[in-house]
Amino acid sequence: MAFVSIQESFFSAALQGGKHVTVYLLNGAKVTGKVRCFDKYSVLLENKATEQLVFKHSISSAFLCRDKACPECFPAKAARNNQQAVLAG
Repeated sequence: MAFVSIQESFFSAALQGGKHVTVYLLNGAKVTGKVRCFDKYSVLLENKATEQLVFKHSISSAFLCRDKACPECFPAKAARNNQQAVLAG
C-alpha cells in the first residue's frame, strides 16, 4: 500500500480543483495563487502576474479557498457579476 502524505493530498486537491491557496511563510509573508505543480520539496504557485516557487520547508500554514464567490476560483462567475453590475449601474 502506497503512503500518501497530508500535504500531498492537500496540494493535489488544490491542483486538480483549480482552487487557489493562501500560503503563509515562516517569515510572515503571505503568498497566494493557484498550484501549478508541486513535488517533495517545493510548490509552484501562479497568479495573474507571476509564478512563485515556494520551498515547503519555509511554509508555516496553507489554506485552500472554499469561497463560492471567489473571483480567483470562479473567474466566469466573477466576470458575469461584473457585467451585471455594469449593466445595472
